[in-house]
Amino acid sequence: MLARTTIVGLIGGATALIHGVAGQLTSIQALNQANLAANPRLELVATWHMLTIQLAWLAYQVWRLGQHPRPIEQARAITGQYLAYSALWLILSLVVAGQLWLAPQWLLLAALAGLTWWATPRTNLIKQGAH
Repeated sequence: MLARTTIVGLIGGATALIHGVAGQLTSIQALNQANLAANPRLELVATWHMLTIQLAWLAYQVWRLGQHPRPIEQARAITGQYLAYSALWLILSLVVAGQLWLAPQWLLLAALAGLTWWATPRTNLIKQGAH
């Protein structure tokens, strides 16, 4: 049976892969066809793929939680990042689009936060002072 961290790391890795590939084929292609100057287009494409790298890094960090000397603290940092990204998407969806489900990425990111916390090894709880 796969460890929880492996399962959640694979889900996060798949998310990063989908973000990079599907985003390139949809959002980035649309940007390349838009009448934007080269500099803003470059910045948007680079930012898109920087987030892809960040999502892949978070997935790797979740996968490695079992080997981390302080997995609870590491999981809090990872969960916090996923929740911050989720909140950004949720707020922008409501403010910019006025809809909750036009861009439901916030839900996937919130789920990754919850799954990360669920997968966190808790064998060192007493050593870390958490109760």
